[in-house]
Amino acid sequence: MTRPATEVAKAAKHFVDFVNQTGSPYHTVKAAAGLLKASGFVELRDGDSWSVSRGGKYYVTKGGSEVMAFVVGGKFNQTPKSGLSIVGAHTDSPCLRLRPNSKVSGAGMLQVGIQTYGGGLWHTWFDRPLGVAGKVVVREGSGDSAHLVEKLVHIPEPLMIIPNLAIHLQSADERKGFSPNTESHLQPVLCSKQFDEAASSSAGRPSEEAMKEGVYARHHAALLERVAKDLSCKPEDIVDADLCLMDSNPACLAGLYQEFVSAPRIDNLLSTWAAIQGLCDFSNSAAVADSSDICIAVSFDHEECGSQSCTGAEGATLPSWIDYLLGSLEVPTMARPGIMSRSFLLSADCAHGVHPNYAAKHQSEHRPDFHKGIVIKTNANQRYATTSLTSSLFREVCKKANVPVQDFVVRNDSPCGTTIGPIVSAKTGIRTIDIGAPQWAMHSCRETCSTNDCGHLLTLCSGFYETFREIDNSLESM
Repeated sequence: MTRPATEVAKAAKHFVDFVNQTGSPYHTVKAAAGLLKASGFVELRDGDSWSVSRGGKYYVTKGGSEVMAFVVGGKFNQTPKSGLSIVGAHTDSPCLRLRPNSKVSGAGMLQVGIQTYGGGLWHTWFDRPLGVAGKVVVREGSGDSAHLVEKLVHIPEPLMIIPNLAIHLQSADERKGFSPNTESHLQPVLCSKQFDEAASSSAGRPSEEAMKEGVYARHHAALLERVAKDLSCKPEDIVDADLCLMDSNPACLAGLYQEFVSAPRIDNLLSTWAAIQGLCDFSNSAAVADSSDICIAVSFDHEECGSQSCTGAEGATLPSWIDYLLGSLEVPTMARPGIMSRSFLLSADCAHGVHPNYAAKHQSEHRPDFHKGIVIKTNANQRYATTSLTSSLFREVCKKANVPVQDFVVRNDSPCGTTIGPIVSAKTGIRTIDIGAPQWAMHSCRETCSTNDCGHLLTLCSGFYETFREIDNSLESM
């Protein structure tokens, strides 16, 4: 199942194309839905009644920022050893998001007030042209027919920039350690007042008095006009928005041999892409007819800020969807705990590849390298959900798929991040392992991974859906 070099390059370019369609969790889900629709998946509606059948493939979204896709094996629940084979990821990444009242200015410049989302390396957002993407709620119609409509906006153009402070204006201490104040130093510049005033007459803006009310009182007219242009609506029709700033430079292959992917949001769109595309590849194979599992790819929102939301891993949506799915397949309530006990979750989130300039930051026996395979992440304090059993089962899956495996633990004197793995495992009782492809510069505005590991992760996901049940059924448990 090893992918040849041409297939690895194709996989990496496919991932690059996927990233370039995104910019917010909503666009991640939209891009994922595009892959699913192209592979013949049927969309279900959250909250509606579902009609599913063995051999079918479906997907459902919630809030526009969480997605679950699944393929029902042709022999699901026709043997006593069916389960759920799940790959889980997340749709969000650290970024700067617009405040509800973003209208700020300083030194003759119109600026955009932002909030920091997640734990970003905020210094990497300076001197970088920034676009914007997200969800906008607009009011359509008038009078009794007026109603609200959710729309997505994606503007990859360089609309804003956060300029650095010249070295000559910094103290010696400031030069040694760049530590911007996230409240006062991270407000992007949109345009100058001079150019905005010159443009205002041709823009047909309301009077100054009128702009003291409604959405004009909360956001600069220039920004509203640009968003409205993309949405084919009037600026005053915008009711509210959830907008993320993003690197306006597209993702690309990099390095002398184009062996690296340079992109925003690798954490964790690489895992979301591989889970969804891996499920699509599996869904088009002959293996579906003989599968006794439901194979699932799910990607949650709000992982970067704790997962406590209706679209996050801490929410009740995934357990509800699973229960609804099993009910639609007429699985008796008393039989469902058995299915859950035979289920397995790959919690896929990127891992820290060893950095050539900072190799000492890694535990000396656990230094994942680029190109050398997928990383098992282990933490004795359950920051990762990996156990000796789940890692053993995973190694067998990788062996069958010809995917190399590496191991990672943090140094005892370093903090350890966490993932959706422990959360979902605790909520559902499903056996779980935390894994991921190695990357550099996690939580930077722009990150790096290897082309080979894009291929490794995709091969792993499709191979997992195909082979896990056979491996698990051969296990002799205590």
